[in-house]
Amino acid sequence: MDPENLSKEQRKAYKLQRQFEKEQARLKKFSPNVPVSNSEAVILCVRFGNKYSIEYVEKLRNMIKRNITVPHRIFCLTDDPHPIEGVELIVQKNQGYAKGWWHKVNMFDPSLPLNGRILYMDLDVVICNNIDKLTQISGNTFMGIRDFNRKFHRDWKYLNSSVMSWVHGTQKHIYDQFKQNPEVAMRMHGDQDWTWKCARDRIKFWPESWIQSYKWEIRNRSELQVINGVRQFTSVKNDVVVPNDCSIMVFHGDPNPGIVQDKVVLENWK
Repeated sequence: MDPENLSKEQRKAYKLQRQFEKEQARLKKFSPNVPVSNSEAVILCVRFGNKYSIEYVEKLRNMIKRNITVPHRIFCLTDDPHPIEGVELIVQKNQGYAKGWWHKVNMFDPSLPLNGRILYMDLDVVICNNIDKLTQISGNTFMGIRDFNRKFHRDWKYLNSSVMSWVHGTQKHIYDQFKQNPEVAMRMHGDQDWTWKCARDRIKFWPESWIQSYKWEIRNRSELQVINGVRQFTSVKNDVVVPNDCSIMVFHGDPNPGIVQDKVVLENWK
């Protein structure tokens, strides 16, 4: 097709189509094409938009490598094709959701180039002890965190999606139902609400000692205050004790680990 022989509107449509084709080719270039072995732990994170920099992916990679002994591969589902050493990118187009966390629903897309059991972690977690036990869940069990309001309500039963594990393809209904009508799904507060709605009858909760809220269970909610527009701890502590059985400290909401100066965070989030 010769663009010179087209009308103004046709040239515009042709240009947009070419841009789309180039974008698709660029995304395909950075997608992993090596099959995943069932003997390898598959660890996944998600990064869309600019809320979290590449530094968060790099630090998660470093924490994983320091705290795992089983064979593994690390994947990042993202809209950014910038290479990250030691991390295999699954690049998708940004859907422009008002809240970027809705891209997490794409983790359940059965067409992703993954296989076997997936261990997913948010970018704002801090790994502080060995995570082998989180990779060794048997069967088709879908694992998630009992929401951290458990600290204040003994019988609280709800999902926090910061750390989850499932067998690839077994939870595709979460993705399929979302894609059927994303506008309706996004009337809910966030992805974890949607995941809980779709899969609450099959989710089992991690042992609570394995994964803990840093701001509510390891430290105390009363120590938080809004300072210069940012919710953070009113003091820096160098004597914070993390339970021996705790592998992951979750920073749900504010503050995130990038602004916490406690010794235990600085020693592990790097």
